[in-house]
Amino acid sequence: MCTVQHRALTCLHNILSMLDIESLGGASALQELAQHLSELVFTQTDGPKQEEFLEAASSAVRALLQTMASKGIPQSMTAEQVMSFAEACVQSSNASTRVNAVSIIGVTGSVLAKGNGTAETLKLIGNFLLGIAAGDVSLVVSGGALDAIFDVFADGDEAEKAAVEINLLQALKKIQPAFKSKLRKEGREKYSTDQLCVLDNVRTNLRRFIPYLETVERKFRNRM
Repeated sequence: MCTVQHRALTCLHNILSMLDIESLGGASALQELAQHLSELVFTQTDGPKQEEFLEAASSAVRALLQTMASKGIPQSMTAEQVMSFAEACVQSSNASTRVNAVSIIGVTGSVLAKGNGTAETLKLIGNFLLGIAAGDVSLVVSGGALDAIFDVFADGDEAEKAAVEINLLQALKKIQPAFKSKLRKEGREKYSTDQLCVLDNVRTNLRRFIPYLETVERKFRNRM
């Protein structure tokens, strides 16, 4: 039964990634699906621990949240539920599961950044992503966390406020040289050409994002 469930979740990920909203049944069907995944993933009292389950479930949740966010469909999963699931996923030994986790958090944070009164939750998300970016053994996961940070804190008053209050600029300045050094030392030995291309883009975007945060900090200091 577990094997069937894992395969079904993997199929769900593929379906969500390939079909348009209308073919999936529309916004109401996606919201119903989100509620079902919530019950499956977040309310199981025994807490699923299997690596395969986490990879399959995180892939499905990632695809669903990305699809809903791209069409502006309200999410039925709360930020607290998503954070709880992501925290379980980042403990996995499977790098794909950890990449899914930071992507899920990034999508959730990007949606929250467009709202009002979300700075406190964005601070939790920012600190979570910074921890992964600085501490994960895989550059692919670290790069995914950095990408998520760029998406969450790229725009919006709530995001700017949260970024200043968690000292995002200073944290990224510390991460930058370590990321560059690790990419230079490990890049060709551990990662594929496609992965290296993505990681090089992350390195470039990090270099560009830091001056943006410096502008944000100056703006906040001028308000004081």
